[in-house]
Amino acid sequence: MIKELITDLAFDKITLNQALTRAKLIAGMIKNETFKQWLSKELSGYTFEDPLLPEYRLIFAEITLTAEFPFGRFHSFPVILGEREDKLDKLLNFHRVIEPISVIEYNILEIKEGTATIHLNGGAVHMVSKLYNEQVRSQGGVIRSGKRIIGKNQLVNIVELTKQKLIDILQELEEEFPDLETKYVMNEDNKEKAQNIITNNIYGNNNPLNVAAGENINQGNITQTITINEIEKLKDLGVEEIAIEELKKIDEENPKGSPERKGKIMSWISSVSASFVSRGLYDNIPHLVEFVGNLI
Repeated sequence: MIKELITDLAFDKITLNQALTRAKLIAGMIKNETFKQWLSKELSGYTFEDPLLPEYRLIFAEITLTAEFPFGRFHSFPVILGEREDKLDKLLNFHRVIEPISVIEYNILEIKEGTATIHLNGGAVHMVSKLYNEQVRSQGGVIRSGKRIIGKNQLVNIVELTKQKLIDILQELEEEFPDLETKYVMNEDNKEKAQNIITNNIYGNNNPLNVAAGENINQGNITQTITINEIEKLKDLGVEEIAIEELKKIDEENPKGSPERKGKIMSWISSVSASFVSRGLYDNIPHLVEFVGNLI
């Protein structure tokens, strides 16, 4: 089963969507939840706030805003972040590609030119326009719309990376368990081997599941920096309890000075900011960014 799937996928005899679907049978054999969830999300799509959205689905896509001025004048300009707003970089300059792989494959076929346009919804335009409202209004203008430009090759890259990750997982599983279909034994040792193969190939060095996969953490170096008063401030801003617990965990497991702390906190603020937008809490985002900036 695995050999046939690897061959069919490597020689483009089937689509990636079909390969991911067939791989669900293998995930069922080894009973690995991480593999099952990854396959399910690649096939059905991710939620915007999913903390496990893989890095390869985060693509650079600069925002362009369009302002309307008196006498029918329009002016479009890119969003450029200064030093004070650099903590918003991941939220504003990167697009989270959450669509199912079948939709991405379809969009690749539909994009005739080299790029495609994603129009921002009203909430997103309102949030981003706050960076320029004072300047635009001083000239009698108002920001009406915004968009992102994504390259067709960026979508192709997502498909290719997903394809290579799946092939690598299947090849390593076949090498580690050559009799998977007939003699696989569900014991702790095999479960850990399969878990490491899957998480390392999907998430690599940015693996958010390293603890589950058995990576050692030096508890002696952990120093928590979030106080009770700061937790109350987060609640006042509108941060939900589950998100606060996630931040506390990041803070505990990645003390100041650790290499992964900034990346994990930036991913957290991206997710929480998206939640704020969906709930209309636009004015709270700058305060959240300022708060989190002190933790990095």
